[in-house]
Amino acid sequence: MRNSVTFVYHLGAPHTDKDQLTWSLRKDAVMLMEHGVLKRRQVTYLKSVGAIIGKLQGHHASHEEQEELYKVLDPKGNMDRIILANKHFMGMPGWALSQGKFYNNAPSRTKALRRLFPDNPCEFFLGIANPATFVPELFKSQNDRSYEQFVGPTDFLELKWSSVIRRISEANPDCMITVWCNEDTPIIWPSILQEVTQLDPMIRFRGELDIILPLLSKEGQSALLHYLKERPDLSEIQRRRVRAIFLEKFFDDSVVDSVIDFGDWTAGMIGEMTEIYEDDIETIARIPGVNFISL
Repeated sequence: MRNSVTFVYHLGAPHTDKDQLTWSLRKDAVMLMEHGVLKRRQVTYLKSVGAIIGKLQGHHASHEEQEELYKVLDPKGNMDRIILANKHFMGMPGWALSQGKFYNNAPSRTKALRRLFPDNPCEFFLGIANPATFVPELFKSQNDRSYEQFVGPTDFLELKWSSVIRRISEANPDCMITVWCNEDTPIIWPSILQEVTQLDPMIRFRGELDIILPLLSKEGQSALLHYLKERPDLSEIQRRRVRAIFLEKFFDDSVVDSVIDFGDWTAGMIGEMTEIYEDDIETIARIPGVNFISL
């Protein structure tokens, strides 16, 4: 077991990139491994990770347990950075508002992941979204709890990602947390892939357009691909501007459901939640130990 190996945990959140991180990185699996980066598929490790966490009961994994899990994650033992992604790392959707608190168990669940390899570098990655759209999606994705059970005593105007992130940071003070807004993902996706893998910023990912292309009209998709193909020397900042322009010009409204139907929420309530979210983003960007990827 090498203590220099960095373990990267992509926490989700659910309904942000919709597991696209996994699919995008798989396109460059060989290239990533050549650079010492390994993105593990969930089926290869979830059972082993869950079993060891359950056995630890809040304690650090022993050297023998670490070695056992390390062999599952990196059988050849030659990787420097191992990426594990699971949208349920912070908890199941039905319990996201448990006791009226936003991801109440996020600190304990991330700390459990940290205890797997306590002497190794560890990083957390989290895509966030406007609670006004995020909470209804969470509720629809589960069927274990009724609306009343799901909501409980939640004050929706108090749902702030900054609180979740601060609590994760306090529970894992030696771990960098990289955060971005799902609303910005189509434009900043290559930067997210670069931060997760820590590859040279000049390297181009095959999946760098995976998020934006489905949001464009057929005409827009062809135009963007042609434009970038004809200009291979554009910097990432320039390419980001190009993506923003094409998204604005060729956005396909039919791919997004803009209707929010949840409980007794009104347009005023949704607007107020959105304003709180936008203010909260500025707060998150100032939290020590947080690497915020912005436009």
